[in-house]
Amino acid sequence: MHTTQKRPFAALVVSGLLLALTLLSLQSPAQAARTTTSRDTGFFAGTLVNPKTGNPVKGVTVKVFRINTDTQLGHATTGPEGHFRIDGLSAADEELDVRANGRAVSYETGWFGCNRTIVQSWGAACSWGQGRQGTFKIQHL
Repeated sequence: MHTTQKRPFAALVVSGLLLALTLLSLQSPAQAARTTTSRDTGFFAGTLVNPKTGNPVKGVTVKVFRINTDTQLGHATTGPEGHFRIDGLSAADEELDVRANGRAVSYETGWFGCNRTIVQSWGAACSWGQGRQGTFKIQHL
């Protein structure tokens, strides 16, 4: 009789553990996508300089967007050496629309152009891939 009283309790404990493991293993599709795409491994980086002086330009906000959309993927502000780095990009975002907002520090605002300058329209801009891109020139207003 003593053993029959323990079996229902043991069965209850085991079923509770199985239920907990099942719930922990279930992920929403969005969670599973974040886990499998390594969202935090991609980046876009570079340096902004004044083409007249060659000096770095600090305080400019650089933003990256999914190509042909207004979906912002990340942003950074250039530091004292003009460097910026935007982390956390998905491997699925192979082409990027990159914009600079230098208005707050008396520099031009626009898109990153193919010739590594800031251009005033998307039509004159280029899409960019991920990674370290080198130096871009931004004009003082």
